[in-house]
Amino acid sequence: MSVFHPVAPHRLHHHLPPLILLIALPLLANALLLVGALHNNPALFAMFLTSSMGKRLLLAAPGWFDPTIGLITQPLGMLSAKDWLAGIVPWWNPYSGVGMPLAAEMQTLSFFLPFVLLLKSWQGWLILKLLMQMLCGLFMYALLIELRTTRLAAFVAGALYALNATFFLVPHVMGPLPFAPLLLLGIERAHRAAQDGRRRGWGLIPLALAYSIYGGYPEVAYIDATLAAVWTIWRFAGAGAARGRFAVKIALGVGIGLALTLPLMVPFLNYVRLSYLGTHATKYAWLWLLPPGAPVQLFPFIYGPIGAPSPPGLSPPIANLIAAYWVQSAGWFGPVAASLAIAALARPSRLRGLALVLFGFILVWQARIWGFTPAIWLINLIPAMAKTDAMRFCGPAMEIACFIMAAIAVDAWQSQGAMPAARAKWAGIAAVLMALVALGAAFPALDAWFHAAPGRFAFAVTASAAEVVLAGLAFGLMLRSATRRTCSWLAIVVLADTLGVAAVTTLGAPRRAALDLGGVAYLQRHLGLERFYSLQPFGPNYPAAFRLAAIDENASPVSAAWNRYIHRHLDPYADVVMFTGSQARVLGCVLLPHAAAALRNGIFIRPQRAVIPPDQSAELRCHLAAYRAIGVKYVLTPPDQDPFVAGADLPVKPAARLAFALGAGGVLSGRVPAGVLDIDRIDRVDVLVGTYAGAARGTLRATICAGSGCSTGAAPLASARDNHFLRLILDHPLVVSAAEGLRYRFIHRSGSAVAIWLGALRADAPDSLAVGESAVPRAPIMRFVAVSRDAPPAPVFQDKVMRIYRLGQPRAFFTAAPVCRLTPHGINAVDADCTAPAVLLRLEAADPGWHARINGRAVPLMTAGSIFQSVALPAGREQIRFFYRPPFTRLSCAAALAALAIWLALMVDPIPITLSRTRPSGR
Repeated sequence: MSVFHPVAPHRLHHHLPPLILLIALPLLANALLLVGALHNNPALFAMFLTSSMGKRLLLAAPGWFDPTIGLITQPLGMLSAKDWLAGIVPWWNPYSGVGMPLAAEMQTLSFFLPFVLLLKSWQGWLILKLLMQMLCGLFMYALLIELRTTRLAAFVAGALYALNATFFLVPHVMGPLPFAPLLLLGIERAHRAAQDGRRRGWGLIPLALAYSIYGGYPEVAYIDATLAAVWTIWRFAGAGAARGRFAVKIALGVGIGLALTLPLMVPFLNYVRLSYLGTHATKYAWLWLLPPGAPVQLFPFIYGPIGAPSPPGLSPPIANLIAAYWVQSAGWFGPVAASLAIAALARPSRLRGLALVLFGFILVWQARIWGFTPAIWLINLIPAMAKTDAMRFCGPAMEIACFIMAAIAVDAWQSQGAMPAARAKWAGIAAVLMALVALGAAFPALDAWFHAAPGRFAFAVTASAAEVVLAGLAFGLMLRSATRRTCSWLAIVVLADTLGVAAVTTLGAPRRAALDLGGVAYLQRHLGLERFYSLQPFGPNYPAAFRLAAIDENASPVSAAWNRYIHRHLDPYADVVMFTGSQARVLGCVLLPHAAAALRNGIFIRPQRAVIPPDQSAELRCHLAAYRAIGVKYVLTPPDQDPFVAGADLPVKPAARLAFALGAGGVLSGRVPAGVLDIDRIDRVDVLVGTYAGAARGTLRATICAGSGCSTGAAPLASARDNHFLRLILDHPLVVSAAEGLRYRFIHRSGSAVAIWLGALRADAPDSLAVGESAVPRAPIMRFVAVSRDAPPAPVFQDKVMRIYRLGQPRAFFTAAPVCRLTPHGINAVDADCTAPAVLLRLEAADPGWHARINGRAVPLMTAGSIFQSVALPAGREQIRFFYRPPFTRLSCAAALAALAIWLALMVDPIPITLSRTRPSGR
């Protein structure tokens, strides 16, 4: 008997071969990572503490695309796991910003038990991903078996979904992915039970719903629920006399499932109510994808390796459009899955009605993500959908629909024989037309891309052609009879496609890499209850994994009070959703698709001035007292950065930099037009140099002129660090007028060559900024520095990845001066000895869930300074304790426990009670 021959669903041992294959698929796809040949730990890329990184097989994304897997999921998931293992319910995160909800942020997977416990280790995210991929394959297989398809059809759908694109593009949303097919399985079982007149049948619905939401990212769970709603309506329409029973079962399952999620959903909704939502509030309702991304849903490697940097010569508008597609992409189907799905529409079958329903679902979402106005209006009519990034998170639901359609085609092939030639012809024409339309829409972008990066053309053509060949083989096999051999070949084709794509996406990971945690150890010894602010190293939220407090954060939603505080006191230009010292400032006058949509609907958008706001270092210098006031004790910077001196960088991009070899006797000169640099005095020039692994010798001199005045600086190359900024202190300060430009001239009179790195000009750079008289749009990567006359904070630590500056006199975490002597016992407990009544100030964000007790007695908790907590203290010795419990927690937990009890009670068969009777004696 063939491995994939149809068998009865209850005969489990006959399903073992495909089930074992589905479990093995993720392991095979990630084999190079599992054996340690490649390393794609998100901390290596998002924590900015990597001291060394080996070569990559491909210059591409390292097995994942969206860095949120590192910026949020990994560090805050690690904090959640550590809290649970320490017996702490992870309600609150005191280590990011000035404290914020942890579980209610949702993206942290805090209540995704027991799976979140895997995140305690650095590689826990990879183990979690493998487990979710396995469950995706197994649950999809079970769903198709419940639909009475063949094992091969179920295996095809399971294999495609186990390695779906979402695990690569947005791996941080992996939590809900397996539970969407499990929810559909629950609906199917409820329908079958209703048809058969049986009790129960709906028991999987509460489990799937609860885990979909506890898995984080309610947007994904919500969009998956729209697919479940469409599926339910389809089954309800065909339920006949069983409609009533079916509706009751669905209502029970959904009601109990939602009640089980109340301990998380109530805090989340309350947090949203008090939060700043950023782009979720306005942008996403009218955001859509543009033509350069059209072919990627069929051919993921059409632009070459995914995540490779834009070619240096590519025009910024084209580069931005292609980059925007990947940032907002909903995933891809691939030629094999797409061709099989089309085949499901081309021939009558037992499940063709379901295939048409799923096709309609995909069609509506495709119309929405490509900007078809009626579809956008229709989707936005769904409550709260306009405030979700629906375009980005609809991928999993569309993938499920497509892969089930593929399975329906395979099932029809095995049960009804080869596809008729006429129907195959029309299906083939439809597939080719779909590919041509997608490629034609993106042709200008593809042409510009490969003209700028001809080296990637071979990879793109080879990878895309291989997928087309596999799709042709899959389609061709369906034109033949479904024998044991052809079934096995179809399974091999699907395996080759899914494994090949998934394996290639891991080849961008480096062969070796190492984290330098010396600075982290310094902070663990010296930080205490204070906080630090990072201008890049020790990236946002990672300090929380080490239980160190940093005001940097990356969160959505984020407290509206914290949003206001940052803009009023710390940095008026900050992006609060990602408040980091290294976030790129945004230029004005950028017309995005949502702005175009607003114009289409008659809304006038006032252009902004195209200016670059001051960088984070400048705002830190301006508001230094405010940083001290929130308890910032240290400032972290890259090893070559001093944030306490004023500086101005040339508007060049360090990415895709080019080395200019300056040999003995060489000269590099250029000019900077007036108005480019916002600086009135220059004391020092920093230029990015390469020393050829320390081989450069001699002296590099720089002459800087403004008007008729010039100043000269020099530095020995023997002491320069390779690929770091070299400081050249001028012999006297150079005064710069806003109406004057600058001229620079670098001279290397003798010694071995030094490389001066040139960067491509940014879009905001003036045309006249160039190297010498060259028209090449490049300039040296350098900054002009004005040294403060006041004594700046001094560095107290430095290594290869960070420099730590200490600020003087930061405010203590607890204060009640001058009448109280305080003895802290961590951040949630303090003993006070007060000679008179006083007010205790605690530098933790005020939130409705915080409570305070003095000597075990509840006391009112007040808000101080618009954001922090304060408590009135009586005279004498007191013990003050703080704890966090979100509002309505007891009520929501009681409701969830009641729902759990009802669920279990309804799922258990009543025990029959029989009364024994004493048989009379005698005959």
